[in-house]
Amino acid sequence: MRKIYSGGHLRASSALPVLTDQMSAALRFSKPPSCGAPERLSARAQRAVQRFLRATLVLLCALVCSTAVQADPPQSARQRLIDRICNLIQAHADQNGLPRDFFARLIWKESRFDPDAVSPVGAEGIAQFMPGTAKMRGLANSFDISQAIPASAKYLAEMKTSYGNLGLAAAAYNAGESRVSRWLGSGGFLPMETESYVFDVMGEPVDNFTDRAHAGKVEPLDAKADFAVACRKLPVIMSQTVAMASINIKPWGIQVAGNFRRSAAISQWLRVRGRFPALLGGHDPVVSRVRTPIGRRGIYAVRIGVDDRAAANVICQRLQSVGGACVVVRNR
Repeated sequence: MRKIYSGGHLRASSALPVLTDQMSAALRFSKPPSCGAPERLSARAQRAVQRFLRATLVLLCALVCSTAVQADPPQSARQRLIDRICNLIQAHADQNGLPRDFFARLIWKESRFDPDAVSPVGAEGIAQFMPGTAKMRGLANSFDISQAIPASAKYLAEMKTSYGNLGLAAAAYNAGESRVSRWLGSGGFLPMETESYVFDVMGEPVDNFTDRAHAGKVEPLDAKADFAVACRKLPVIMSQTVAMASINIKPWGIQVAGNFRRSAAISQWLRVRGRFPALLGGHDPVVSRVRTPIGRRGIYAVRIGVDDRAAANVICQRLQSVGGACVVVRNR
C-alpha cells in the first residue's frame, strides 16, 4: 500500500515559530513559584498563555482536517480499482465484439476481480493466464490489468470465431483449446471443473454448445441496472459461484446428491447437509454434470472432494452409518 504524504509536516514546522514566541511570552511574564502557595500569573502573562493555547488548538485542527481530507476513505482504493476494471472490461468487450455481461461474468468467475490472484495450478492474475499461454499470447505481465484484460478479450474473441459460439470459447478458455477440440472430435468427457465453469458463465450446460450454431443467451448481470452499475456491484453481491483461482479439484469425491436438474441437485444437497451438519457442514461441494447410462445428457452430481480414496471411504461410511446415502467416485 502506497503511503500518501500530505505535506502536513511542512505546515506544522512553519507553525513552530508561532508556538515558540507564544511560549516565550508566557514564560517571560510569569513569576517563578515560591516554596509556598503558587502565585497568580499577571494579566499580561495570562493573555500570552491564552494566545498560546489558541494557537495550539488552531494548529491541531489544521493537522486533523488535513489528514481527513488527504487520507483515503475506507475502501476507496478498492473502489477505484473496481471502476478501472469495469471500464477496461467494457472497452475491450466492445472492441472485440464480446457481450459485456459475458466478459465481466467470466473475469469475475476467474478471479473475483483480484489482479494478484494465483490458482493452485499456477494460473496468474485477474484473467488467470497460465504462464505458457501468457507467453504465447504476448502477455508480458499477467498481474497488470491493463495488459491482462485486453489479452483475455482478444483471446476469447478469436476462440468464439474458431468454435462458433461463446459457450465453447469459455470451455476452451478454462480447459484449453486442444482438450475441447478433442472432446468435440472424439467424444469423451470434459473436466468437471469446465462443466461447472461454463454453466456459471453461460447459464446452460456446455453440451448445448456442441451445436456450433447455438449462440445461447447471455443474461445481464442485473436486469434492473445498466452494465456500468451492475459491474461495479459484483464485488458486493453474494455470488453462488466459486472463483477459479481458489478451486483445487481433488482426485476423489464423495457423491452425496444428484439429479437431472441442477437446481434439484443443489436442493437435495442442502437437505442432506441440513440433516447431517456435523459431518457435512464444513465441506464445500462441487456441482458438475456427469454422464450416466440412464441419461443421454447425464445428471448434475454434487460431490465433496478429498485427496485419496481411503479418506473418501471414511467420510462415506460415517455418513451411511447415520442413515445418509453416498458413493465414492474418482473425479476425472
